[in-house]
Amino acid sequence: MKPRTVHAAILVVLVLSLPGLLHAQMAITQPLARVDIPFAFTAGGVHLPAGYYHISHPGDPYFVLIQRDDGRARALVYVHPSASKFGESTKLVFNKYGDQYFLSQVVTEPDQQVHQCFKSPREKELMAQAQKADSVVITAKR
Repeated sequence: MKPRTVHAAILVVLVLSLPGLLHAQMAITQPLARVDIPFAFTAGGVHLPAGYYHISHPGDPYFVLIQRDDGRARALVYVHPSASKFGESTKLVFNKYGDQYFLSQVVTEPDQQVHQCFKSPREKELMAQAQKADSVVITAKR
């Protein structure tokens, strides 16, 4: 076999196995908390239904993984972490515009971090329309 063919075959195998490796990495993360979210919401640009969710880090402090208990819904949210106030419990903070909820902040007690979520294009659009956001806080269970 020619060296180019071998290199191309190796590249194809690596590219095809990458999604499986990423899924396995996300599956083995240790949940930081479990939370019951009683409304549909948007996180990381993904619309998620109401339900019980696990909050975890997929090995990178700049991402938070939110995955529904049944595994049918999940979002990998790009965040900006910063130090939390000592003793603050794990909670999710949502911005509410009318009947639409957007994940704004994830406070994780185990690692004492506040993870500020970046705003989705839809949330920015609602903000530009001068709609005032209400804040909704949901405390997680360990």
